[in-house]
Amino acid sequence: MPLKKLAQQTPETTQAPDTTEEPGDTQNQNDPPQLELQPSDLPASPPDSKEELLNAPEINQSQRLERLMQLLQLPKQPPESDSDPELGLRVRLRPLEQPTFPPIEQPVVKFKPIGYLQGRVAYFQTSNIFSSNDSPIEDGLIISGLTLASAYFPLGAKTYVNGSIDGNLIRYINQSQYDYNQVRFNLSIYQQLSQRMYGEVSWSNQQLFHANNSDRLDSFKAGDRFLNENSLQVSLGRRDPLTSKLILNSFYELSVNFADPQSRDRIINSFWVSLNYYLQKPLQVGVNYQVNFSDFTQRDREDQFHRLFGHLNYRISDTSNMNVLAGVSLGSSTAENIDFDGWFFSINYSLQLGRF
Repeated sequence: MPLKKLAQQTPETTQAPDTTEEPGDTQNQNDPPQLELQPSDLPASPPDSKEELLNAPEINQSQRLERLMQLLQLPKQPPESDSDPELGLRVRLRPLEQPTFPPIEQPVVKFKPIGYLQGRVAYFQTSNIFSSNDSPIEDGLIISGLTLASAYFPLGAKTYVNGSIDGNLIRYINQSQYDYNQVRFNLSIYQQLSQRMYGEVSWSNQQLFHANNSDRLDSFKAGDRFLNENSLQVSLGRRDPLTSKLILNSFYELSVNFADPQSRDRIINSFWVSLNYYLQKPLQVGVNYQVNFSDFTQRDREDQFHRLFGHLNYRISDTSNMNVLAGVSLGSSTAENIDFDGWFFSINYSLQLGRF
């Protein structure tokens, strides 16, 4: 997350199970999986392109300074004279040989990609996979996917636009009847507000599809879509270096979500703060706090949840990164059968497959 949202993450919850079910049956086989919280809701801890934009060097200024230094180092030449007052003669001085100026090194024109393709695989484990209040189920998810993303294209001196397409296969370890696939589109406009702060307006659409057939012939089939959600988001992010190795990142986002089914329509306020310490260049550790408040607009339901977790990021190479998260979730809902309390753990590996 930002500083977004991150990376880079956990599954979402669709609808609450029918309260007329037996107490021990929190998830009906003919219902889609609950998706109240997703691995993708976890903020992306590793530095992302937004941080690079905030820390972008002033190339033109550095070139001007280099030129000025070279001029100051040149020897001063005495003024020319066409007469010798002692001899009373007019002489014609030979022009001094012009000094050779050191060539100004032109910056090497590097290949500037307009986009990249990234693959990832992740494992997510939690003690309450369906955010259930009745009988929490411990289970894990294996998430594999691809991201096709554009670079940040400048619209102005401090304004950029970018977009991405994600595809993920999400598989439960034990609850395999609820396996699903995800497709997500994103378009955002980034505005740098100061050297340490930025704002962003973005639109995203996610669609979730059943991966397996239901046991009942009259129920869902593999490939059936059970969620289509559009989100309009406005966010503010800030990056504050406390020391040369200690960085404080903070992020706020207002998200308005319109979904099919409409029971998922909601407004979400979220805040995230992360304290990161760079042990050495490729290794970063940190602690994070995240809080979300969700107000469902088509039914009488409000949620709140808190996450406190630690992370470890290791940049294996210029194209690959490993990220480990572990922590606890705390929260409640006005829906009686929803509870967010539990612990979670995830390990994520991403690899840039190519740039273009």
